[in-house]
Amino acid sequence: MKNNENPMEVIEDLYNTHYWYMLNFLLRLTPDRQLAEDIVQEVFSNLLTHPETMLKIRNIQSFLITSARNRLIDHYRKKKRSLLQDGQMMERLLIDQYSANRIPERKEIQEILLKLPREYSFVLIARDYYGYSYQEIADLLGISLENAKTRIFRARKSFLKHFREADKDDRF
Repeated sequence: MKNNENPMEVIEDLYNTHYWYMLNFLLRLTPDRQLAEDIVQEVFSNLLTHPETMLKIRNIQSFLITSARNRLIDHYRKKKRSLLQDGQMMERLLIDQYSANRIPERKEIQEILLKLPREYSFVLIARDYYGYSYQEIADLLGISLENAKTRIFRARKSFLKHFREADKDDRF
C-alpha cells in the first residue's frame, strides 16, 4: 500500500480479491464453514481497525493466509482438551496442516506420521509444529511431564527412523 492510497479502499480490494482463496484454504483445515468464514472476517476486521499494518506488509497473500491459519490454531488451542480427545479431528487438522505448501516433502511426512502410533504423531505435531510446551502436552494427555518428554523423544526417534528408511528407498 502506498501512503497516498485510501486504506479502506485498499482493504476492500484485498477482501474482494482474497476472500475465496482464504476461505478455501481454511476449509481444507476445518470442516466448520461458519468458523472459516468468521476467521476470514476477523482477519479483515483487524486490518480495518489497524490500517497502518498495511504499510508493513510485503507479501499480502502470505500475510493473510498466515493470519487466518494462526487464528484457526488459536481457536483450537482454546478448545485443545476436547480436540486431543477427538482423534479423528486432531488427525485431520494436524496432518492437513502439512499440506499448506510449506514443507516440500509433505507427502513423505504425512505418510510417516500415519505410520507412527497415534500418540506419537499427536505429540510430535503438537510439540514441533504447533509449539505446545511439554507441560501443556502432559496436561492435555493426563500424563506426567517426564512421561510427555519421553513420549516426544521416542516419537522423534521413531519418525527419524521411518524418514531414513524412506530416504534409503528413494536412492535405489
